[in-house]
Amino acid sequence: MYYVYLLWFLLFGLCPIFVPDSIPIGMFRTECHDRHFWLSVNSNFLGHKFRFDVQADSEVHEVSGQWAAECGYTMAFDSWGDLLLRVSYLACLVENQRETEFRLMVWFINQDSNGEEKSYPLLLICPLQVPWGPRELVCEQNYIEELGEGLREWRVVFRIPAPSQEGGIREETVPVRMAHLLGYHINTTDSRILLRCAYGSKLAYTQQWGETDVEVVSATILYKIKWTLLTVDMSVACTMSQARMDGSDVLWSLPRDLPTLVHLPFIEKGLKLGVGGQYLSECVAHQRGYMIHNNNRTLEIRIPFGAEGGFIKSHVIDGLYSQSYFVDVFLLREWEDTAWSLTQQRTFRALFIYHLPRPVTLINKTVPSQREFSISLCCFPHDVSLGNVTVAGQPVLWEEMERNGVRLSQNPFPNNTYMYLFQMPFSHPLISQTYLGDRFRKYTLYGVFSFIMFPDGEIYNYSATVEAKLQDVVLPKLEGDCTIQGVRTLAYYGNIDSSEWSLYVGGMKLDWELVELGGFSLDPHELYLSLEIPLYAPGMAYEGLGLQGLLVSVLVSLVHLETAEEQTHVQRCVFPVKELLVCLPDGRMVVMIDTAGVSPPVNPNHTALLDPACRPLETDNSRAIFSFSIDSCGTVATHDGDQVIYRNEVRNVPPFPPHLRPLSQPQPRYRVPLGCVHPENGNRTLSIYLPSHSPTLLPMKHTHTHSHTRHPEGKGKEQTIHSQDNNPNRACHILVFAYFAFYQVIYELTEVLL
Repeated sequence: MYYVYLLWFLLFGLCPIFVPDSIPIGMFRTECHDRHFWLSVNSNFLGHKFRFDVQADSEVHEVSGQWAAECGYTMAFDSWGDLLLRVSYLACLVENQRETEFRLMVWFINQDSNGEEKSYPLLLICPLQVPWGPRELVCEQNYIEELGEGLREWRVVFRIPAPSQEGGIREETVPVRMAHLLGYHINTTDSRILLRCAYGSKLAYTQQWGETDVEVVSATILYKIKWTLLTVDMSVACTMSQARMDGSDVLWSLPRDLPTLVHLPFIEKGLKLGVGGQYLSECVAHQRGYMIHNNNRTLEIRIPFGAEGGFIKSHVIDGLYSQSYFVDVFLLREWEDTAWSLTQQRTFRALFIYHLPRPVTLINKTVPSQREFSISLCCFPHDVSLGNVTVAGQPVLWEEMERNGVRLSQNPFPNNTYMYLFQMPFSHPLISQTYLGDRFRKYTLYGVFSFIMFPDGEIYNYSATVEAKLQDVVLPKLEGDCTIQGVRTLAYYGNIDSSEWSLYVGGMKLDWELVELGGFSLDPHELYLSLEIPLYAPGMAYEGLGLQGLLVSVLVSLVHLETAEEQTHVQRCVFPVKELLVCLPDGRMVVMIDTAGVSPPVNPNHTALLDPACRPLETDNSRAIFSFSIDSCGTVATHDGDQVIYRNEVRNVPPFPPHLRPLSQPQPRYRVPLGCVHPENGNRTLSIYLPSHSPTLLPMKHTHTHSHTRHPEGKGKEQTIHSQDNNPNRACHILVFAYFAFYQVIYELTEVLL
């Protein structure tokens, strides 16, 4: 319960120097507590300069300095930054009406930057809510006070430590007037004796209690009532300890049974903890995490850092986020000992923890199957606001968030802090994707969250990297078919960036040089890439030659650049062939001849090599296939520099001896010269030769040169062809004797021909 009266009609008569201004609503708050007036002024209302004046009749005093400490006034900022004036009911200039009601006239003077002052008068009236106890001690922030039962004071006996004297204590008796001059305010009311002094007063001393410093005033007031001399112990002690961090708690310690105050044995009668002028019930204290422990004759007050009831201020120190925490606490302690039936001690203390590093907590709530990042950043007080978000170096624009599936929300906590929840889909273009293999893909969010501290405008940048793995990859797929001109492969893209894969044809990486060399045809489509490989292009493997045709295969591979994971497809095709000469690296020749169109007709079954015993492996009505080693079948080898030329030929062989041949069947003269050239020393290569007039094949696009020489029989041309094998260690100079003019193509085989 409290009363505030604005006595406009009296103020001008009481103090005409003040010109009152109208009081804005909500800027002042007053409360009546056990033994104090509480008056707070909203921080938003404070001007360039401000002060409190108090008035009793025509006497006016500014509340400041030593006068405030000696007279029972405390002025400070509370946890929320509001200006607080706390005044003892027995302070100077307080009107005491039979110790049941107390009144105080307060002026708040606000000055703007131009020096103009405005005055706001408030009359504070509080009833005595709790009866006075026999002995009451007050440990304020700027003074200590004791209220004892008594009548009139006479003189004061101070006791101070004197180690050099017997007993270690020295007594000094001074008249009350002298005590006043020493900074001690001593007064009486109808039923109370009052002793008050500022911290650090003369004749006060500091005592060590464990790790805590205690300021002590040990005094006895001598009273004279008629012919009786009474003594009243007015000793008081207040802890000087400040708060410190202990783990995640703010810890404040004070002595429990200091001999100066407590006369053993004693009985604890109660403990009450208050914050911001309000006592906390056990339930509320438990909910907030406030605790009081008795630890080896020391009372420990524990408050979780940032707990409700305090105030958090954010800072950026050396690029790191930190917080300061302020909480106004007061402790009412009651006990009974051998000297006093009841002692009440009220201790007021503003606890401060400055610039404590507070790492931002990132909570990864991402569920990969939901295909979006969900992260929360915690925990921030209300003086912090998220300014902007940058992902992969690009700002995320607020107006485009919803359109791109990005969401940002702010979720509060009961302790007046909150967290930010940031959600971003995996499919967003700023999210990095990396293929890991086995169809697993890693999504990565590289984010920078910029927070603004109010009101200073400091910026704190928090960098976060969040990853998620999901087996959602559709791998590229290879398919193939046979065309008239060669082999076609379709490479379906899948859902991985195609730039992460390399395409290989026959073990050779597909690049523009290979495309141009081999005459490849590339045709990109929306879902796949079409690659057509000519029959005799690089990368083509020749697996067999028969009357059905030339069996070829193409191995096409997609290789992932990072994981080396490989997708392969082998396409086999058979192409019809009429004539072909193949020089194999293992020293064999394979040749197909076509006797169609020869006049007089030649039966393929009646053909052989230089050695008549070397007959065709297969024949049909016009074609014959021979396969033989270069050191057999009558093959002749001649040396030409560092090369060896191997010669043979296909001849017509009569089916019966000449003397038995009918005169109606003349024997045709048929010869097809053959030849292969291999290096004298070195690796051999595969060589394939095609007749230039083959109707089923397209003209070859490979670069070649011709040199004209003589033919042994004068029926054809002798070709010298230079070529470069795919393997740089393999090169050859081949001289071929043939009945037809041939185009030459040289490639490496994966399998040997027939």
